[in-house]
Amino acid sequence: MNSIKELEKLLKTEVLIQVNEEIKTIEKFISKQKDSEDLKTHLEYMLDVKKYYEEVLVHIEKNILSQEDAVKILQDLEDMSDDEDDI
Repeated sequence: MNSIKELEKLLKTEVLIQVNEEIKTIEKFISKQKDSEDLKTHLEYMLDVKKYYEEVLVHIEKNILSQEDAVKILQDLEDMSDDEDDI
């Protein structure tokens, strides 16, 4: 499987699902703690992450994402996964 297809599958089947779950969780916490700036900041960050990966999918669908960029994004996702495993 080439890197672009691998990235597309990963984004659709794992990454965006996890990001959406995280956003829902943060929104629930915010509804209970309306004045938490940390939660609001984290929510903004996660919304930006979601937007970024949705844009990557658009680039894949339009066939404008290069193999090199796909490899870099996959490496970033792997690094983030490794960081989470260390926690």
